[in-house]
Amino acid sequence: MNLKNLVKKAALPAIVAGASLPALAGTGGTEFNTVYDQISGWTEGTLGKTITVAALLVGLGIGVIKQSVIAAVVGLAMAMVAAFGPGVIEGVFTASMPITQSI
Repeated sequence: MNLKNLVKKAALPAIVAGASLPALAGTGGTEFNTVYDQISGWTEGTLGKTITVAALLVGLGIGVIKQSVIAAVVGLAMAMVAAFGPGVIEGVFTASMPITQSI
């Protein structure tokens, strides 16, 4: 039996076993709460807003200099990630959904 067939046969039981467990993302690690609160405060506060606006302005400036809209789009995308990223990350790590019925 080659490795590819072994992986195929082992994958389904592993998926079924994993699907029957509750999703508990983001549990534990309370010793890092202070660091997390500090960094998320910076990101969501005045520093984060300053970085966001600066990224947008730099992208717009480079776009004008190069006469291309791509740099402005990159600046806008970076500004959006900086503005909405912390909330999305928080939502991903605090989400939990127990599976009540096994497959």
